[in-house]
Formats: sequence, C-alpha cells, structure tokens
Amino acid sequence: MRNNPETARPSGDGLRASKPRSDKPRTHPSRLGDSDTLKLPGWRRGVFPFACAVVAATGGALVVGDEPRPETGWAMIAIGFIAGGLFLAATNLLNRLQVRLDRDGMTVARLWSVRRYRWDEVSEFSMAGRGTGRNPKLAYVVFDADRGFAVMRALNRFLTGHSQILPVGLVFEDGSGDAIIIADVLNAWRERALKHTRRA
Repeated sequence: MRNNPETARPSGDGLRASKPRSDKPRTHPSRLGDSDTLKLPGWRRGVFPFACAVVAATGGALVVGDEPRPETGWAMIAIGFIAGGLFLAATNLLNRLQVRLDRDGMTVARLWSVRRYRWDEVSEFSMAGRGTGRNPKLAYVVFDADRGFAVMRALNRFLTGHSQILPVGLVFEDGSGDAIIIADVLNAWRERALKHTRRA
C-alpha cells in the first residue's frame, strides 16, 4: 500500500529500497499505515454519466425526429446534462463517494453528505445485500453508529439490520477490494485504534 514506507536492505550493489511487504495480508498491522482511501474506480464513475448521456441523446432524437416531441425531448436533454454534470462534479471535484481512513477514524463522503466517524463510536463491520455468500462484489458493507437522520438509520436497519451503509462499489487505490476484504480491513483499523485506546 502507498502508506507503507520502503525499507532499505543491502545487496550486491549496495543499498536499495525493497518492495512493499505484500506477503502480509491486508489486515496485518504492518500494512494498515496511517491513512488510506476507498473510492470508485474510473469505469464505475463513468457508468452514471454515460446513462445520462444516453438519456440526453434520446431526448435530442425526440426533438428532431420525424414526429417531434420537443417538450419531452428538451426535458430529457436537460435532465441528462444536469444529472450527469452534477455527478461528475461531485465525484471528481468534491471527492464524493469515498471513504478516507486514518488512525482516529474514517470520513465517509456520500453524494449528499460528508460524515466523520471515530473508530470508538462504530460497531464491527459486516456485509449485507445480494450475493454475500457467492459473489461479494454484489454485497455492501454495513455497520452501526448513532449518526445521521433517525429516519435514514431506521430505514437502513429495516433493509440491512444495521443503521449505516457505506457507498457501494468502492475499492482501494490499487483497484483491489470487495465487500469481504473491505469489511475485514475496516475491522482491522478499528481494532488497532481500540487497542491503542485501551493501552492509554
């Protein structure tokens, strides 16, 4: 991971930097580092804008078609451009749909909100959703924390059994990660912080 400092070791040509210790599991304390980020991969960031472009193109066809329907067509063009533009601005300029980790907690940036959680105020992380057993890429990560609107917490708990849901489809910066791995890594970050607190 990018946060692990490279270590020097002797070789026949003198000292050289060794490769990061990828032989350790991602949950190993030596691989957690001081910070990390979960984000949408590039192709996933492009899915929604592409769908919006299709809507806008369909609207354009309605405007200039053999049987024009300009009211519907222009409405679809406006919806496609506005929705796609807002999504691109949110994900690329405002860094939404990300989870940023550090030793004190995590910052969850959803499309509509950015919320900070300390490690000592969240429960263990687990999976919910379709395919949790056979295909974890169809699942998502859930946990409990007394944050956010009570209505949303109640709705999340009704749907998943937990009050909080992380944004779906996130991966680590190297492109790896599914719901199983992400939940395990977040639990490792949380456990490390709680152990440090207990020692203090």
